[in-house]
Amino acid sequence: MSFTVSANAENPPPKCTKTTLSSLPLPDEMSTVCFAYVPRCDYPSLSQVSKTFNQLIASSYLYRVRSLRQSTEKVLYIALRFSRYQNPIWYTLNQKPYKEESNSLNHKLVPCPKSFPSLSFWGSNVIVIGKDMYVLGGGINGGLTTDAFAIDCITRTCRSLPSMRVARHYAAFGVVDDKIYVLGGCDEKDKSSEDWVEVFNLKNQTWESFQGVCNKQLQKKTFCSVVMNEKIYIMDRKKSFVYDPKKNKWARENSLESEWPVGSCVIDNMLYTFGTENGIRVYNPKARIWRVLKGVNEDLPDMRGSQGLSRMANHGGKLVILLKRDEPRKTNIWCSEIAIERRGQGEVWGKVLWTNLVISFNNCPSIAQCLDVII
Repeated sequence: MSFTVSANAENPPPKCTKTTLSSLPLPDEMSTVCFAYVPRCDYPSLSQVSKTFNQLIASSYLYRVRSLRQSTEKVLYIALRFSRYQNPIWYTLNQKPYKEESNSLNHKLVPCPKSFPSLSFWGSNVIVIGKDMYVLGGGINGGLTTDAFAIDCITRTCRSLPSMRVARHYAAFGVVDDKIYVLGGCDEKDKSSEDWVEVFNLKNQTWESFQGVCNKQLQKKTFCSVVMNEKIYIMDRKKSFVYDPKKNKWARENSLESEWPVGSCVIDNMLYTFGTENGIRVYNPKARIWRVLKGVNEDLPDMRGSQGLSRMANHGGKLVILLKRDEPRKTNIWCSEIAIERRGQGEVWGKVLWTNLVISFNNCPSIAQCLDVII
């Protein structure tokens, strides 16, 4: 017996083996389709029901069925690095749909299957495009690499991409008009190269020549880069810059420097980051001013001293904060989700939907990546 996921001949369902687990009253294909209708946040509980359920939920086939049935969700992927010499371990944030007075204890970091590809390099640029993570460059065995590959988060597989022309790590990057711009991050001897700026065309999956202006003031390592209003904003060790790829122009962005630590993200073309005091700051690139995110401080854990250790992410238009707290003999990671609202006179307000301790460790991992992926 077979079950058809889609009747569209031009978009056939992925192939699935015939029933092999057989402990369910339905064939595996049909059971998987049923599971595709279940919210992903309930999968950890379902996986505890039986070994069969656990195998079905862990299969990449389930996520391909979800994609075909347009049951995809935005999922946070978090990479934790436990040692400089160890590849990061991937986790996903399992969270219940928000409801008033919901039980936030359901929000936990869940390890990805061991088959999920790892990041073998340090200093790589990781860019999310839909269900794919693009990993560009990085350092390995004491040197830099030109390697590039993409991780498909549905099939949990890697595919190789054409190599970059110049080896890089901690480069600045941004996506504008379906193109990934990669800037700097190369050795000093390559700074005057015509390939100091490289552009990856997402449509044809190739690198293109780009006569970008070499900014010799930009340090070799950059700490943050974001895109706002189709411009790439960059922070290095000392200064902040803005690059307009359409006009091929650089400029200093002095107003960013005082308030932009490592943890940050962009929501609706505004930059959110940890303030120098306890709280969250918001930067408007058009007005070039910082404001305080109002309405949230009393409902958040104390963030003082954690700016360089913690991370932020745009999770479907909501602000998610991963707060790392090192305590005696253990490390706790807290997570908060905040709804954002713009009000008159340029004010930005937030509402904390939930805050929860999502995982604890006896050792002290660092948060290498926090990414919002559609699966």
